Formats: sequence, structure tokens, C-alpha cells
Amino acid sequence: MIDSKEFPELAKMQAVQSESQAIGEFIEWLGANGMQICTTASGLRGTIFYPVLQSTDDLLARHFNIDLQAVERERRTVLAELPKH
Repeated sequence: MIDSKEFPELAKMQAVQSESQAIGEFIEWLGANGMQICTTASGLRGTIFYPVLQSTDDLLARHFNIDLQAVERERRTVLAELPKH
């Protein structure tokens, strides 16, 4: 279990892991079946759609309000604290 006070972003990621995994698998399924997530400048009623160019990881982080830069800093801290063999 991750200490949420010391590593809040890693703890958030751990808390949503199963839900995030399911959403990520669905996004991959879309791509494998010739579909992708798109947006339009005119809202849902627009007629011209543009692919969303964010990675799946970025989309998931945005959805779950996770700061990926903070996650990387926390991971580096955890790794630095591991005993060296």
C-alpha cells in the first residue's frame, strides 16, 4: 500500500487502477477496430471531427485528475529509497 501523504499521486493511481485499466483496454479496442476518440470545434453537433492526439495515459490521467509529472517525481523518490544490493 502506498502512503497517500508521502506519495499522493501514486496513491491516486493505485486507487483507480482497475477502473483505469478497463478504460485503457476499451480505448485500445477502439483503435484495433478502426475507431478513435475525436473532438470538434462546434460541440457535439459539429460536422467536422478531429482526432484527439493525446495518448491513452494522458487521457486517463486527465480523467482521474492525476498529475503525471508528479507521478514521475514520486516514482523516482520511491526508487531512490529502495535499498541497494
